[in-house]
Formats: sequence, structure tokens, C-alpha cells
Amino acid sequence: MFDLLALITILLLFILLRWQASQGKSFTVRVLTATLLGIGAGLVFAGHTTYVGAIGTIYAHLLKAIVVPVLFFSIISTVSSLGNLKTLTTIGSKTIGVLSLHNVLASATTIVVALALGVGRNAHIDLPSNVEVKEVPSLAQAVINFFPQNIIEDAANNRVIPIIVFSLFVGIAILTYQNKAEIKAFTDFIDAGHQVIFKVAALITRFTPYAVLALLTDKLGGLNLASLGSLLLALATLYLVTLFHSSVTTGAIIGLLGRLNPVIYLKKFFSVWMIAFSTQSSVGSVPANVSAQKDMGVPEHIASFTSSIGTTFGMPGCAAAWPVLLAIFTINALGLDFGLVDYLYMVVVALLVSAGTVGVPGTATITATAMFTAIGLPVEMIIVLTPISAVADMARTATNVTASGSTGLLVARFEKVLNLDQYYENDGQEGKAYANS
Repeated sequence: MFDLLALITILLLFILLRWQASQGKSFTVRVLTATLLGIGAGLVFAGHTTYVGAIGTIYAHLLKAIVVPVLFFSIISTVSSLGNLKTLTTIGSKTIGVLSLHNVLASATTIVVALALGVGRNAHIDLPSNVEVKEVPSLAQAVINFFPQNIIEDAANNRVIPIIVFSLFVGIAILTYQNKAEIKAFTDFIDAGHQVIFKVAALITRFTPYAVLALLTDKLGGLNLASLGSLLLALATLYLVTLFHSSVTTGAIIGLLGRLNPVIYLKKFFSVWMIAFSTQSSVGSVPANVSAQKDMGVPEHIASFTSSIGTTFGMPGCAAAWPVLLAIFTINALGLDFGLVDYLYMVVVALLVSAGTVGVPGTATITATAMFTAIGLPVEMIIVLTPISAVADMARTATNVTASGSTGLLVARFEKVLNLDQYYENDGQEGKAYANS
């Protein structure tokens, strides 16, 4: 009786969330509302949430279901969009290289900081029922598992790394195919599939506030101060890591690899950082990103290319810091045994799954799902941690865009086409002399 009453109550609260959406309330506001309602409903209906919990589980299943098609279409589309092999081996390879460096450094920083601060330790969040944690493979086995043996079986079992590798091969095959007219039907299918599957992903992520309400009612009805403190520590850690990466790490990369004064970049790019922070959209920040790079002396074709690729690859905020932080939180909260090799594997996985991200609000959940699936952690924990995701998205997106902008600057520098006079305009000649030395 109480289980049915709990379900009816949650459905009525869904109507409230739907009303908020119709009034134009932001995604963040709706998630935070769902969080508060979920905690309250959990306290009222503790022990009587059988039907309510099923709603959250269904959402988790839907997230798992779209991981493989999202990665497949996105990676093939990204690689094939490079146009030709020359672009891939020059501008493309340098862009991918710098974005990969951003991703790896953000993952490593997050691991060190999160472990040092004990994020997730004593969180008092139980492992969701009927969920098994897979054993993380050895390093040698992990390398073997990177390569597909039966792509259909890999897809059926959500083994995402072989899917990524296979998709890369397909993308390169399209890129190097001589007579593109012969494969136009296939490339049109990939382009259309890319659009459709991300529409599906957008539809699913729109239900995040409802899933948060249902799952928190089921799992966190007895939320205590220790649990709340753990969530706030995770959020603070995310902001610490992303701000460090956007300023110190990005500055170091520009200074060491580009032999440029990084302070100038950080000053001239700050307005774009603010746009990304406020809009929470990497894609929406592309025009401002391109404009800022051009103002710093980056040719338009490089600025446009790196800004676009930066919305689908690398993304140190959404595809590195965030999923790695959630993984560390889960590992500590559930008392799992992870060693150095396991964390190195996590860094590699974060880089690989970043190839399937897209710069629109909400998809960090999909990226985290891909990582959790790859390393064997329970996806349900991602939904439990969604309340802080809404607040974290501002810092994540700003970090993504900052990395993308710095990548364009460095690629132009590597290609020897950066206008140093324009870069150092109004900032003196000392840095320019250093750059030319």
C-alpha cells in the first residue's frame, strides 16, 4: 500500500518538475529541486520505494543502452570530418595530441587530488542492489581487451574500448578512401546516424531530474550530514581541479610547449571562459572561441578546426576530471581495492571515451557512464551523484573551452603561422623576444 502511495506521490512531483521546465527553469534549477524533493520523499517513504526505485533503474539502463551507438557514430564522424589524411597527419594530429595531453593531465591531477582529500570516504552510500562490480583486468589483459575480437559481442556486452578502437579504424578507412562517391551512402548513414543518436541522447538526458528524484527517494532517504559533506567535498574538489587545470596546467602547457607568455592567453581568453561558464555549452561557445583565437593571431582555419574538434574530443572537464572524480568517489565509498595499474588504466579509458563526447549540457553523464562501464563500476552511483553534477557543469565546460582555445594557439605555433605581433599586442615585446629565441 505504502509502496503504491510512494509511486503516486513521485508521479505528482514529476508534474511539478515538468511545470518548472514549461516555465523555462534551467536544467540546474530542476535538478536541485529534484534533489530536495527526493531527500524529503525518501524520509517520508523510507522502506517503501520498490516501485519508485525501478524508475531510477530504468534510467540507468537507458544510459547504458546509448553508450555504444554514441561512441560509434561520434568517433567515425569526428575522424572522417578531418577531410583528408594530410589534415589528419598535420593539423589534425597536433590538435588531437594537445587535447589528449589536456585530458591526461586533468585525469592525473584529479586522481592525485581526490585521493589526497579522500573524496567519497565514509560517504555512507550503499552499493545499489543487484549490481556487481567487475574486477579490473591486469595491464596486459587490458591492452589485449582494447582490440575487438567480435564487434557484435562487444557491443552486446557494452565493452566500450573495443568499440572505440573499431570506430577509429572505420573513420580512418573513410578518410583514406580514394573515391568518396563510392561510399557516399555509408558516409551519409554515419552523418545521419550521428545526428539521430545524439537526439536520442538528448531526449534521455532530459529525464535526468526525474531520475534524480526517483533514485534519491529510493537510495538517499536516510541522507545524513556525513553523506552531504562527502558530496560537497566532491564538488569542491571538482572546482579545485578544473580551476587549477584552466590556469596553472594550461599556462604551463602554453609556456613550455609554445614558448609563449601564458598570462596573455589567460587574460585575452577570460571572456570566453566566462561565456562557457555561464552557458554550460562548449558548442555554444565556439563562435566566441574562434573570435578570441583570431584576435590572438591564430589563422581562422586553425581556430575553427580546433574549436570544433575540442567539442568532441579531449574535454578535460567533462571527459577527464568529472568521470575520474566520480570513479574515485565510488571506489572510496564502496571500499574497492584499486592499485596504481588500475588508476593508470583509468587515465587511458578517460582519454579513449573522450572521443565520444559532445559539447552540449548534460552529456557528461554519458561520458561518465562510458567510463564506469569500461572499468566495471556501478552506473547507478553516477545518478546518486547527479545533484552535484548540475553545479559542477559550469566549471567543467569552462575547462573544456579553455583547453580547446589553447590548443588552437599551440597548433598555430607549431605550424609557424601564429602572428606574434598580434598575440603580444599591448603587452610589450619581452615575451615576443623570448618566443623568437
